[in-house]
Amino acid sequence: MPSAPMNDPSPRRQTAAARRDALLDVAQALVRQGGPAAVTMGSVAERAGVTRALVYKHFDNRDDILSTLYRREAVALDRQIRGQVIGAADGFEPKLRAFVHAVLEAAATHAEFFTPLRAFGHDPSYRRQQRSWDRRTLEYFSGLAVDEFALDPAVARLAMSVLLSGIVPLLTRARATPTPDRQAFLEDVFVDMAGASLSHLAAATPPAPIRPPESAGRGRQKPAAR
Repeated sequence: MPSAPMNDPSPRRQTAAARRDALLDVAQALVRQGGPAAVTMGSVAERAGVTRALVYKHFDNRDDILSTLYRREAVALDRQIRGQVIGAADGFEPKLRAFVHAVLEAAATHAEFFTPLRAFGHDPSYRRQQRSWDRRTLEYFSGLAVDEFALDPAVARLAMSVLLSGIVPLLTRARATPTPDRQAFLEDVFVDMAGASLSHLAAATPPAPIRPPESAGRGRQKPAAR
C-alpha cells in the first residue's frame, strides 16, 4: 500500500526549501529502518507520495540525497553540542566537560545513524565545513585557556590543539565499551588530564600579558562538533 503523501498544513504549495527538507526527512526515516541501501529515488518518492520527477528536481541521485542528509544532520548535531557548551557554567573546566560529555553522548546516541552514512560525508564541501568547525572549537577553548591559566595565546593554542586531538581515540574507546559508567570515566580522565596539563604549562611558562578588559574574549567563536 502506498504511503500517505507528505503533510502540507499550509493552503499554499511548499517552498522548494521546505519540500527538499521534507524529502530529506523521508530519506532519514528510510535510513533508520533499512540503512543507506533502503534509499533510492524510487523509495523516497513512494514514501513521500510524490513522483520521481519531483525528487530528481531536488537531488541529482541517491548519493546526493544521502550526502545532503549527512551534512544536514551534522549541522544539527553541531548546533546541539554548541548549545550545551554555551549553557554550561563559566570557566574552562565546566565548558570543556560539557563539550566532552556532549561529544561522547552524541557518539553513543547517533552512531547508528552516522556510521553507515560516513562514506557520504566525505565530499569536499563537508570536509571544509568540518575543518571550519575544528578551527572554531580550537580557538574557543584556546581563549578559555588563556583566561583561566594566564597562558600565552600561542602556547594555549598549541596545547589545546594537542589535547583536542585526543578526542578521536577517546571516542574509539567509548565505542568499544558503550556504557554510561565507561563514558563518565573517559570524560573525567580527559578533563582532568587537560586541566593538569594546562596548569603545568602555566607554572612553567611566563604568564601572558594582561589584556585590556574591553578586548578580552573579543572575537571568540563558539565551539563546534568534531
